[in-house]
Amino acid sequence: MTDDDQKSDLSERFRGRFDDPTDDQEEDELDETGERDETHATQSEQSERSIPEKTSKNAKNEMNAMRVKNVKESWSATSVYLPEFLDRQLTTTYKHADLEFEEEFGRSLQKTRYYYPLLVELGMERIEEMEAHELQERIEDLEADAGEE
Repeated sequence: MTDDDQKSDLSERFRGRFDDPTDDQEEDELDETGERDETHATQSEQSERSIPEKTSKNAKNEMNAMRVKNVKESWSATSVYLPEFLDRQLTTTYKHADLEFEEEFGRSLQKTRYYYPLLVELGMERIEEMEAHELQERIEDLEADAGEE
């Protein structure tokens, strides 16, 4: 078997494992006879059909991103600089969460694969819900916490 054959075979296996076979199928409007009839579909109706398709593909890409074998090779790296007191709290919080997770499920809560992404996702959700004055209050609280150190 040549290298090209091996690559093709590997690509087919990945495609079969990660691709959704329904992605290539188009959802068509049918007339009374069961025939495809796009002439009566308005442009907005046609556009509405493409929005869920794009959302579905984005969701699938996100799921595939979570299934990569080596996150350090596949994901983007972002440096975050934290004051010492927050860095200690981050470590402590992870240790507590990992202990609970291991007691409940018998396996470790992987820090890079799950803990950090959850931390960022949950933090972003909360920040999106906050108004500007709430953000300012939290910044002031953070500065006050730093002053207590």
